Amino acid sequence: MDNSSTVGTQNQTQAASERIGYGLTGQVRITNHFSVDISALMRKAGYQFTSTVTTTTTTILNGVTSSTTSGTITHEDTRARFFEFPLTVRYYSGAKRANGPRWFAEGGGAWRWSNGIRTSTDTTDDVGVNTCCTLTPVVPAHRSGIGMVAGIGLQFIDAFGIHVVPEVRYTRWIDQVFDNLTTHTFQNQLDASISLTF
Repeated sequence: MDNSSTVGTQNQTQAASERIGYGLTGQVRITNHFSVDISALMRKAGYQFTSTVTTTTTTILNGVTSSTTSGTITHEDTRARFFEFPLTVRYYSGAKRANGPRWFAEGGGAWRWSNGIRTSTDTTDDVGVNTCCTLTPVVPAHRSGIGMVAGIGLQFIDAFGIHVVPEVRYTRWIDQVFDNLTTHTFQNQLDASISLTF
């Protein structure tokens, strides 16, 4: 009798982050055209990671070949909070109290810190028995990191002096919070936001 085994692994990651975040923003005017803006934002991030390990055993007995296959599926569900702190310099067109909207362009940096990481892992064997749950949190590749920021937007001022600021902002993160096998935090981040300031 001759036996041989082949082991195959398939990994798959599915995003489970929330698209909407929220936070606070503040701005300090330096000149009529330049301001410094700092924000504190929070977003909920997460992913589901599935690893399937398949073992195929081939047996040759008296010239007859037979194969048996067994598999184990491990499912991991991870959730976290990302706190982001962009700091940018904004250039505004026009004077501060000019009639109508003013456009602006901005550039700067950002710092991100991950917190509240929670992980639940369960395993299902080849006969369908599920073992649940291991609650050891995943260790991030980088708990904090920096990024580069650029953005454009408009500023509207109503009769009460409230500033309504819609904006599109791009951030390129240098370090990924999660970076393992098929799991990678996006390094390119595009946000559309609206702020109310005074």
